[in-house]
Amino acid sequence: MSARSPAHHVKLNPNFAAKLTHFFISGPLAKRTYLRDIMSILGSNLTVTASNLAIGIILTRLLGAAGFGLYSSIIVVPIMVIGFTQLGIRRSAIYHIGNKLLPEDHIVSALFLLLLWTSALSILICGFVYFFSDSQPFDPLIIVLVLLTIPLLLTNVFAGGIFLGKEDIKRASILNAGPTIMTLLLTILFVWGLKMSVLGAFAAIALANLIMFFITYRIIIVQLKYSITWKYHEGIMKSMIKLGLVNAIAIFIMQLNYRLDILMLKKLSTLEEVGFYSLAMQIAEQLWHIPYAIESIVLSRSANTTNDQSVHRTVASIFRVSLLIGLVSGIFIFLIAPYLIPLVFGQAFVPSVIMIQVVLPGVLILVGFRILNSRLTGMGKPQIAIYTFMPALVINFLLNLFLIPRYGGVGAAWSTNVSYAAGSIIFVILYSRMVKTPLKEIFRYRASDFYFFRDIRKNLRNRSRVG
Repeated sequence: MSARSPAHHVKLNPNFAAKLTHFFISGPLAKRTYLRDIMSILGSNLTVTASNLAIGIILTRLLGAAGFGLYSSIIVVPIMVIGFTQLGIRRSAIYHIGNKLLPEDHIVSALFLLLLWTSALSILICGFVYFFSDSQPFDPLIIVLVLLTIPLLLTNVFAGGIFLGKEDIKRASILNAGPTIMTLLLTILFVWGLKMSVLGAFAAIALANLIMFFITYRIIIVQLKYSITWKYHEGIMKSMIKLGLVNAIAIFIMQLNYRLDILMLKKLSTLEEVGFYSLAMQIAEQLWHIPYAIESIVLSRSANTTNDQSVHRTVASIFRVSLLIGLVSGIFIFLIAPYLIPLVFGQAFVPSVIMIQVVLPGVLILVGFRILNSRLTGMGKPQIAIYTFMPALVINFLLNLFLIPRYGGVGAAWSTNVSYAAGSIIFVILYSRMVKTPLKEIFRYRASDFYFFRDIRKNLRNRSRVG
């Protein structure tokens, strides 16, 4: 999840943390355009994707379908639990810092207190789930390692909220990529080099996030000189938790929609089928890089802006362009999957191909939702996602009950398509009413939409000249 730096410096350079921190905070931020910020986050996300793809190749090759299925079934628990127990505080922090109505020191102090509370709650819930799991035996050492990693993951999540709230896209981008890069290098060491199997995979995640924890702490406390009081700022805490809880419920429902299939496959099918489907979703969800990059920027800008109509128009344009890019990318993934999967992941994962091709429409539909939802969240209205995706979650659950026993991972993919489509359609209708923009205006393409591509070409041309 975080930092961008050559990970081999961890071994070779004793001043690694100090130097990376200096790079993290160097210089005042210039006025940045949407394009520049989006490209910064997108570059960070692509780095994460490349690293995750390499991690996936290593794990699927060395662990096999059953081992990868076990890994996926363990890691899905903290992913879902953290999605809820972080209480939506990251987005709440963006909103409060962006509004500039409260002292930043007080907001950061409140964040540190909330970090302690949410970490404890997450560990308790995850421990309870693992203890009462019907998939015993889980390796106790793996579970302890996973539980100890939770506070480190939450630290990076909360720190990202601070940077995005300040529209500090450079630091947020670096914070996003570092742990994944380090996890890749440590996975090579532990899983490939030391043959530590599933335990090595989780050891890599834990150590990578521990390194990033110390770097992030140094930046916030030593370099940015925030004064942490550990005092209960009642007004700030209530405000952040109130907005954060709504965010948390929305995030949890979305995470449950994303991961319910894996949990139900584990219950109604086999670990091999879980492994096939997990890989399929990992590949198909590459379409989300564009909305992941854009939603961070839209959320940050929305929290800091006073010109709502201008942002509405910009977000609608970004929405249309993203759907177009997502469609082209989806067709590419559909066509290349039959060749990519056996070549990269091995013949054992060929069953993942049909799952990828089936689930792509649903993943594409969700591209638009993520962008529009980031706008409403930045406006302090995250509850709209709850109203729309709670019915979608019920649809997903019911369809999975019927389709998974008959069709396995392919049935789960069809359930995902239907639920994503239902939630997204309802959401776009409500969004149109909330921002007082007709649906035809949201979907109607304009010549100005494609200035985005012109600006990309101009940016690349300028960089090549500088180079």
